[in-house]
Amino acid sequence: MMPSDEGVPEGPGATEEPVGPSRPGGTREPPGPEAPTVAAGKDLPPEGEAPRRLRFTRRRLLILGGAAAAGVAATLAGVRAWSGSGEAPAGGPASFPVLSVEPPPDVPPEDWVLKVDGLVERPLTIDRTMWSGLQRLDETADFNCVTGWTLDNVRWGGVAPSMLLDQAGVRPEAEYAAVHAFGHAGAEYVSSVPLDLVMAPDTVLADTLDGAPLPPKHGGPLRLVVPQQLGYKNVKWVVRIEITERLVPGYWEQRGYPENAPVRRG
Repeated sequence: MMPSDEGVPEGPGATEEPVGPSRPGGTREPPGPEAPTVAAGKDLPPEGEAPRRLRFTRRRLLILGGAAAAGVAATLAGVRAWSGSGEAPAGGPASFPVLSVEPPPDVPPEDWVLKVDGLVERPLTIDRTMWSGLQRLDETADFNCVTGWTLDNVRWGGVAPSMLLDQAGVRPEAEYAAVHAFGHAGAEYVSSVPLDLVMAPDTVLADTLDGAPLPPKHGGPLRLVVPQQLGYKNVKWVVRIEITERLVPGYWEQRGYPENAPVRRG
């Protein structure tokens, strides 16, 4: 399962990435030429905070090849056509493009449950009551999409996955976290992230965006935020973190995207 943009159906396990048409049997084609619609917000950040802007670059397309790169380029062309200048007004969640594979799940936050299992000594099942008692983490970071846009100074709030994994007791042979998103009608979106990135101090399981509850279209009630990786590794609607020894191929990765998606600086 995975993400989509305004005007494109959002999907299981969200991450801000392009969406392709359905094949027979319910699978999806790699991102195609039809570009999503992106909404620009006009709300300003709180006083004293760095202004936010939506920036575009083609440099990230260089990490892709073949059909994947062509699809992303077409999506980026559509986004640029909306933007005009290549920058959007400073703003909050309304200025955050949305890209998903299926619609957000219709599950109230109070009924959301997160499981941590796999190669751990003590599997965890965390309901909303337990979640509300965990130590909080706030992280402000740029959000970078493989389609070429960056949203500056996004303020996330939530819980450090490193704390949960410390509680669960990760076994020595573990190398990856397979992050599973809520599935519609048996579908499943998953993306694997190296354990060291999941445990990084700036990685957060976010339930707020700019100080407000995380909207479903942006991954609420719960999404993984890995600032060191491009958006398609930042899984929306997280219901399970499975600790594994081997990499579990992800939704977009099976369609040509790299398993490792570092943000290129400079």
